[in-house]
Amino acid sequence: MNQPILQFLAAKNYKNLQLYQSNYLNNLNVFIGSNGSGKSNFISCLEFLKNCLTTIPDESRGVSSFENAVAQMGGNKILAGNLDSPAKVSLAYCFANLSQTSTTHRQNGILDLKLYIDRNNPKVSISEEYLYGGADLHESASSSPFYYYKFHHQEVGKGVVSVYDEPAQSKTHFERLEKISAKDLGLASLPKLLEYSQHSPEKTPVYRIRRELVEFISRWQFYNANNMDLHQIRLAEPKIGGSDIYLSSSGNNLPLVLHNLSQKNIDFEDSINVAMKSILPKTRRLRSIHSGRLSLTVEWYFDGIDEPFYLNEMSDGTVRMLCWAILLHSPMLPSLLVIDEPELGLHVSWMQILAEWIKKASQKTQIIITTHSPDLLDHFTDCLENVLCFYSENKTHFSMKSLSQEMLEQKLEQGWQLGDLYRVGDPSIGGWPW
Repeated sequence: MNQPILQFLAAKNYKNLQLYQSNYLNNLNVFIGSNGSGKSNFISCLEFLKNCLTTIPDESRGVSSFENAVAQMGGNKILAGNLDSPAKVSLAYCFANLSQTSTTHRQNGILDLKLYIDRNNPKVSISEEYLYGGADLHESASSSPFYYYKFHHQEVGKGVVSVYDEPAQSKTHFERLEKISAKDLGLASLPKLLEYSQHSPEKTPVYRIRRELVEFISRWQFYNANNMDLHQIRLAEPKIGGSDIYLSSSGNNLPLVLHNLSQKNIDFEDSINVAMKSILPKTRRLRSIHSGRLSLTVEWYFDGIDEPFYLNEMSDGTVRMLCWAILLHSPMLPSLLVIDEPELGLHVSWMQILAEWIKKASQKTQIIITTHSPDLLDHFTDCLENVLCFYSENKTHFSMKSLSQEMLEQKLEQGWQLGDLYRVGDPSIGGWPW
């Protein structure tokens, strides 16, 4: 993949998470850990960033996209319970493989946020915000990163942005910006800030990297198997003409997504039919067709039966697997695909098939899944470095560690699979939560 990826999320004072910059993510990431160990909180941090950049502000109530995003994440309750308030929650997102402004060289960038939290005040504000990076973020500690901008770092509402020296664009200097809202993410509001300044966006190094980041983050997609509404999926007949290429969080636009992707890629419908044959071998053909004049539905044909079946006649597990097949076989994968507990409602014999779909899709984009299924984990024994275990060292805060062949070598040689170790609560992969 020659596209940006999320390299790590660092978090301090955020709920029960204590994440460090050494917690690197891969193209494929399988999260394991007990209930309440922070897996969902990690995902909430990612959703928060996307919502800050893509949610339309509620101007009628004077609520910004950032404020909406914070409210969805938990408002002032995101501060770790063992801390006195007011205090700051730190979140740092590192992105690898970003384009450099004037060359084809790829680089890293970190969006570093400090959120001011007061439990006596429901409003959360941005205390500090930085975007910085360079070709190598792991140079000696004495080297200084390149800052694209620094907001609120000396005084709330004020900051600086790097601007190219004229006429060459090889060097930069800082220029001051004012009237920076502490209720909006700077990465989102930067174009407007520059529009009202004397510095055109094209004269700033942040112009191109910001555009790339926003486009990348906007294409993140999140799914929770618990929130997939099977009743809606079965009965949905979405209108023709919508441009959807991603399943909605409930999955109720499935016929439309299947139709649109089939129109965009001549091989997609065939790939879905092959995928469905792997779970139901008598599948002959599955397709999205017109239902009436303006709507779509899904027909499913089986060998030896002339009449089609419809989704409202299929089992829960079958409908779920169709959802995952459409997501994971898509020719237009999201830039980050997050699926929470995809194993729910699936027969154990389908776990290997699901794992192979996930692995194959991760060769084209970045994927995070969370699971509590030993049966699914068995099929990730061959890629232990992609399995990240959430664990607690002090019973109050959780971090994560990646597994390795060396860590489990003795037990693997004895014939253990990863799911086996999870079943018995092996301490090397987190153990039992009590």
